Amino acid sequence: MDEEDCDDSKESQNIVQVVNNQQRDHVHHEAISVPSQRNPFINEGTYQQFSATLTEVIAEDITPCHCRLATDEWEGNEYPVFETISVGRRGSKGLHVSLGELIWFKRAKLRCQALVVLSYFLAAGRE
Repeated sequence: MDEEDCDDSKESQNIVQVVNNQQRDHVHHEAISVPSQRNPFINEGTYQQFSATLTEVIAEDITPCHCRLATDEWEGNEYPVFETISVGRRGSKGLHVSLGELIWFKRAKLRCQALVVLSYFLAAGRE
């Protein structure tokens, strides 16, 4: 390891330490455990069925109901520009989150499509 590599390593450690020091005052809880990474399906065939069904839902451009994705589910029948999320210990503060349609709508739709298909599989006992 030459001197330049050693300097880069020290600089990286210093940056990590600076970030840790800055965040230390703001973190007042125990770390949250990471969810399990195991496959939720009982076998590969069920996973393949789920995957094929989701692919078909996406290809057919099906918009799930009750996910606030359809125009009749929006206030004023217009896509919301932002959403307010309650934050704080009592939820008394509001955080305005931009919902830029070009970015968030496609992602939200895909997540909801996957959740609805997975919900059907769970309800049918095929997980």
